[in-house]
Amino acid sequence: MLRANAHFRVLAASYLLASTTTHLVLAGLPYYTRYELGRPGFTTVLMAAFVAPALIATPLWFRLSRRAGKQRCLLAAQSGFALGALGLAAGDRLGLAPVVAATLLLGVSFAGIQLFPFSMVPDAIREAGPGELARTGSYLGVWTATEAIGSAAGPYVYAGALALGGFVASRAGDQVTQSAQAHSAILTGFTVVPAALMVVSLLLQLRYRLDARARSGRTAG
Repeated sequence: MLRANAHFRVLAASYLLASTTTHLVLAGLPYYTRYELGRPGFTTVLMAAFVAPALIATPLWFRLSRRAGKQRCLLAAQSGFALGALGLAAGDRLGLAPVVAATLLLGVSFAGIQLFPFSMVPDAIREAGPGELARTGSYLGVWTATEAIGSAAGPYVYAGALALGGFVASRAGDQVTQSAQAHSAILTGFTVVPAALMVVSLLLQLRYRLDARARSGRTAG
């Protein structure tokens, strides 16, 4: 039974939060650039800084994992994402270069968060025993559903933060002055909230032990 596979449960729960977090950031990016940076056109730049690093970072993450292990690399990626989110809290008060640098850190971390959980699912299935291999389709179905729920939940979490802050939506062409509380919600929902969610995801991921066992076995051998 899938629910009896503790390592898969840890992976799925951690990835659900991680997926929610990354999609929250993607949903909040246009609000951040418009209301905090005052540069709506900068959304494209930051989006590229978020997505483009995956082309370079993914093979580097893979090489690093051969030496350090998937679990350690995933924990590093989750930590980097949390730090990158918090780094955006200063807005453009320190200039735009730190904003771009923090977004690049998010992008590099995002590449690892996408790579390692997927590669760890087969390990969790194999660890559960030969009988579980016949249920691989069920595992993949649960995993796909987990990813879908996270991608849908992220924007809703950010929308909830905006609603709590009293954000007033505007129609095309309308100019709406947002309250100080709304601006605080825009910033907090884009920085502190995703950082906190990713930390919880990391804490859950710490309960995954297969990589540690594999390293111990190699050392003993």
